[in-house]
Parts: sequence; C-alpha cells; structure tokens
Amino acid sequence: MSESDVDTAQAAAEPSPARAVVAPTRRGPSTRQIAIVVAILGGGVLFTAMTSDVTRVSEPGVKLTPDGQPFLADKAGDWTGGELTGLTEVEKRILPEDTMGSRRMFKDKDGDELFCSIVLAGRDVTSIHRPELCLTGQGWGLGGLQVEQIATPAAKGGVLSVSRLNATRDVPLSDGRVARANSIFLYWFVGKDRVTPYHWQRIYWTAKDRVLHNTNHRWAYILIHIPVKKNAATGDTGKSEEETMKVVAGFVQDIYPTLVAN
Repeated sequence: MSESDVDTAQAAAEPSPARAVVAPTRRGPSTRQIAIVVAILGGGVLFTAMTSDVTRVSEPGVKLTPDGQPFLADKAGDWTGGELTGLTEVEKRILPEDTMGSRRMFKDKDGDELFCSIVLAGRDVTSIHRPELCLTGQGWGLGGLQVEQIATPAAKGGVLSVSRLNATRDVPLSDGRVARANSIFLYWFVGKDRVTPYHWQRIYWTAKDRVLHNTNHRWAYILIHIPVKKNAATGDTGKSEEETMKVVAGFVQDIYPTLVAN
C-alpha cells in the first residue's frame, strides 16, 4: 500500500467533526392571530349573552286546539283519521315539559294507510330535532335526503317543499324468515309565517330571530310515514315506491290546509 493510500485510509477512518444542530426559533402567535381568537371568543360570549334570556315567544305556525295542543284533523279529503294520541311517556320524560304533540293513523277509501305526527316546541329550542336521529335509533336504515316539491294550493306559491327519506328495516316473519320492509318518511318544519324542509334553515332562522328580535319561534315539525307495500320477499303485491309517493303527496295536499294557522 503506498503512502498516499495510507493517508487516504486514515482520513476516511477519522470521524468528521460533529455539525452543530441549530434548533428552529419558535415564535409566539402573531398579533393578527391573537386578534382573530379574541374576536371569535368575544363573538361567542356576546351571542350567548344575547340569546340566553329571550323574553318573547312567537305564536305557533300551526293551528291549536282550545287546550293548546297542535290541531290534527280527523278528516282530510278522502282520508279518515283514527284515535288521536299525543307524546309517549318516554318522550315526555326526555323532552322539555312544554313540548306538545298530536298523532293519528289515517286511512283512505282505497285502503292506503299512513301515520301523521306533529311535535310542537315550547320555549325550549331543544324540543325539535332532525327526525333522522329518532329513526336511526328505531332501527331504520336511511337513504340520502331528498327534497320533494308537492303541488299544494294552500301553500305559499302553490308548492310545498318537504324532506323525503327512503328507509328500510328488517322485520321478522311468522315463519322465522326476515324480510326487508321499505317506507317513505316526509317531514317539514313550520314556524310563524315560515315553512322549510331544511333543519339548517330552521336553526339559522331561530338564531337570527333570537339575536335580532329577542324572539324564540315555537317551531313545529310535521312527520308522515307511509309503508311501501310492494315487496318481492313477502309476496306483497301492493303499491310500488313511486305509486306510494303519489299517495302520500295526495295526503299532503289534503292535510296541509287543516294544519297551518291563518
């Protein structure tokens, strides 16, 4: 090995001097960032202060019975209602005590049946929520939310927008088999001079009126449930989903004028 090769090998074997690791300089939040956080916190405090003691409650947008319950007619067009019921005992325990409800089963001359429910809030805004929360808790699998436009002469502009959910649930049969039941749920929200199929829009109007007008809306939500009878698994040859939607749309046209306050 030559002298130059030895020098090269010694140089390679000698460790390189350690490089100093420079820690990055940490800076605190900028003045602009602090200002944004303070503004958000201040806005939250202001909103809470302005909405925590709302003194006025609007009139309901639905008709009431003499004892203050939401009115649900026993007759609408070709539909005849069954026994009138209210909130269940479980609902009374869970919901604010000034929450009210009215429900009936309805049947038309062709034998079609459906369920109609009205839940009316009191002063507490937590009385009303999206029906999806209850339906999933009852075992229903829900399809995507759709908004249907139903021609309704009594509605503003002659059209009522309602939210529609197609739902399925497994139902045990007497022979031990399990069948898939299909249903359509329609719902919409009614306030004083306001109607919407959207939960978010109800929340927006609620917050706006509480802040700007010191008013809490007594919202009602109307829910209609109709089963889709045609089912290959059970051999039921009733109406298809499309035909069922036409039936429930006819019910909406008939019941709507009986629900809304003048």
